Amino acid sequence: MKAMILGTGAVGSVTAEVLGHSEEFDRVVLADLNIERARRAEKKISNDKVTVQKVDASDIDSLTKAFKGIDIVLNAVIPRFNMNIMKACVKAKANYSDMAWDVALDKTKPGEIIEKTPAMEFIKLDAEFKKAGLAGMIGLGCDPGLSNLFARMGADRMDRVKQILVRDGDNGAVAGHHFAPLWSPETLIEEVLMPATYYADGHYRKLPPFSGKELFQFPDPVGKLPIYNVDHEEAETLPTYIGEVLGKGCDYCDFKIALGDDYVEVINVLGKLGLDSTKPVDVKGVKVAPRDVVSAVLPDPSTLADRAKGDCAVGTAVKGVKDGKDVGYFIWTQLNHEDCHKKYGHSATGYSVGVPFAIGAILFAQGKIKQKGVYPPEMLDPQPFVKMLPKYGMNCLEKKL
Repeated sequence: MKAMILGTGAVGSVTAEVLGHSEEFDRVVLADLNIERARRAEKKISNDKVTVQKVDASDIDSLTKAFKGIDIVLNAVIPRFNMNIMKACVKAKANYSDMAWDVALDKTKPGEIIEKTPAMEFIKLDAEFKKAGLAGMIGLGCDPGLSNLFARMGADRMDRVKQILVRDGDNGAVAGHHFAPLWSPETLIEEVLMPATYYADGHYRKLPPFSGKELFQFPDPVGKLPIYNVDHEEAETLPTYIGEVLGKGCDYCDFKIALGDDYVEVINVLGKLGLDSTKPVDVKGVKVAPRDVVSAVLPDPSTLADRAKGDCAVGTAVKGVKDGKDVGYFIWTQLNHEDCHKKYGHSATGYSVGVPFAIGAILFAQGKIKQKGVYPPEMLDPQPFVKMLPKYGMNCLEKKL
């Protein structure tokens, strides 16, 4: 089977290594607009079945041509190109997977009811994928991804679900940098400055950026951290798919992430100055998007693994009713940045996303994922993912609430 990994940054390079050494794939193409970055990943894998190709994700025609003969495309570029890539997959008859989608598509203001979440923009391609006999697996990384699967695990044990709370905590830091995101700076800035999606009283709504601050006790060694509501994919699909499609119900759902005071201060300043904008401005005769400038001056997340220290944990709290009694579970995965780099050469942030992303492709190649159409992770059986995590040094832990 042939796979193409589109984007070889902090996450794509992890996925490339896993698939490059897997038995399921006899050819793995590392595709990137930055060909030197792809070659670095290729050199590290050092396997004859791995090749490099320059691809521009903004050009549907060139994508379609590149995808010909590929069995599955793993989209690891920034989400603004997802629709292009998905449409090219349909034209080229290639299956598709990504680890996030473009939450910026929603312009709803805080307090307003969201008529259609951004997820639905991509799920509307469901019929096209089914007609072509293709799988379109969206949001299949860590969060979203494992977090959705953890929600499904908890929901499967309940007669009725009341709450789904996704929590992302990281007490880590990067030596030598005051502000150095361990995943795409563009994605971080976009998500954190946007009004945050949550679900309550039968509707999706928005909360103001940096709202809902609270101290959350993550499992040790991550510990207690301040968390905030942030716009994230899980809150756009879990209430619908767990609640309605699977018939478990859902009264409330949100996503919160741990953000240090320095991060909050920097991102707030970027927003106030308009440096989060993707609209090009004229700078001495050159058109440039402010957010691209910010990303360009920040270090490449794929180069930071050796300086990252601390621990991260991503988990989902599911509360509901079983046999008339209240029950609850917190199911999570956790990694140490330094240990992860020593063993695998990656930060825990990139590794925890890239591994589940790769596992999805492996399970697809093994014939254990058969669903056609476009769907989020909670529509998959969690158990094959959970069983495969330890093979790659990851875990699935849980406790009762």
